[in-house]
Amino acid sequence: MSGPSPPEHRDDERGGSRANLAALIAIVVLALLGYWAFDAIEKQRKLQNCLDEGRRNCVETANPR
Repeated sequence: MSGPSPPEHRDDERGGSRANLAALIAIVVLALLGYWAFDAIEKQRKLQNCLDEGRRNCVETANPR
């Protein structure tokens, strides 16, 4: 007679945990890329509006520090 066999689902839990972590990292990266893209679009819109008004100091207006 042999003793009870170790549960085999522990490997599945680790794999699922890694998959969840990878998914979380992917979501965070996508969110950061989305933020960067929308920020770049907003800056470009401000610059274009400034240029359309005929102003000459548009770089400082579109990119405040």
